[in-house]
Amino acid sequence: MVRKAFALLFGSALVLGLSIPMLTQEGSNAGAAKETASHQAKVKKAKATKEDRWEGIVVRSNRDKSTLTVREIGSNTEKTVHYDSSTVLTSQEHGSKHVNHINADQIQDN
Repeated sequence: MVRKAFALLFGSALVLGLSIPMLTQEGSNAGAAKETASHQAKVKKAKATKEDRWEGIVVRSNRDKSTLTVREIGSNTEKTVHYDSSTVLTSQEHGSKHVNHINADQIQDN
């Protein structure tokens, strides 16, 4: 009888001892999940305020709607870019390091 009680006590202590690291790891993962969610929210907010850049050849421009249709160099992917007075437009010759700041009136199709 004493042996059975001792075996039961020893077994319970063993199970408890092995489960504690798993329980603490589970709790730290929950904290990491919360941290990851807050980090993802910060990244999403940063992307929303990030300035975008698109390089290519202007296929069409519409000054009335303030849009440019730009084809990416080396592919057939076209993107319509909406701009306003705060948009910074630049031009640059291929292979040159000199960058020209231009306004939308100076853009020509093709």
